[in-house]
Amino acid sequence: MIGFAIDRATACDATAWLAAIPTAIAAIELLQVRRSWCDRGVWGWPLLRGELRRLPRAAQSLLDVALGARGFTAVLALQLAAAIALPWLTGPWPAAIAWACVLAGAFRFRGAYHGGADAMLLVVLGGLALARCDPDGALGSLGLAYVAVQLVLSYFVAGLVKLREPSWRSGAAMHEVLALPQYRAPAWARRGLGSRGMARAAAWIVIGFECLFPLALLDARAALLLGGVAIAFHAGNVAVLGLNRFLWTWLAAYPALLLMCTDWLAR
Repeated sequence: MIGFAIDRATACDATAWLAAIPTAIAAIELLQVRRSWCDRGVWGWPLLRGELRRLPRAAQSLLDVALGARGFTAVLALQLAAAIALPWLTGPWPAAIAWACVLAGAFRFRGAYHGGADAMLLVVLGGLALARCDPDGALGSLGLAYVAVQLVLSYFVAGLVKLREPSWRSGAAMHEVLALPQYRAPAWARRGLGSRGMARAAAWIVIGFECLFPLALLDARAALLLGGVAIAFHAGNVAVLGLNRFLWTWLAAYPALLLMCTDWLAR
């Protein structure tokens, strides 16, 4: 075991500081593209609400208020306020409010603007809210343990999926991702992974650390090593693909993992 330990209070505080960043970024990014989801936009609520015709009228009316242009603007403003409050207020409400706002956005767009980063952010905020409901009790431990396990599974499942895909084992998937027009990968990245050998090596590094990530649950040294590789992976995704919220969202889950390694497993 390495020569440091992290207690639950420190883990909660670190999670709150780190989770505040992607929570705020998500709200700001959506506010910046408000024209696309205003009532006359391509993702306007009058168009999206057609998918919910089977819901009771009372539920539809409530969603019209909350997810229409004005209501959703208020939801995003509330999300931004909750993000600012997360590091400063130690009760469960900032995390719970942020969780509800992110969930409302995920429900509204159902994949158009929201994806894996938002799913993990819901895990982190939900676990943090539980932990702060019961700082010294079993519920607090359960909330942070849930975050740690979901973090490990997020890598492990992704690694198994890649391992089963011939395009990932050969490195071809790297070329396919970099060629996607929505990412606008820089030329230096396309050149660096242009050769088949480099692409295959990079693909196997990703597959390897993802499949081995459950070892992080067994030892803090393994958690730091695998976590360092994972953070470098996310930082590379920011530089190459522009996936900025993935870095901060996954970082916010690491204090729970370190707590699990240095405190709970040591017992």
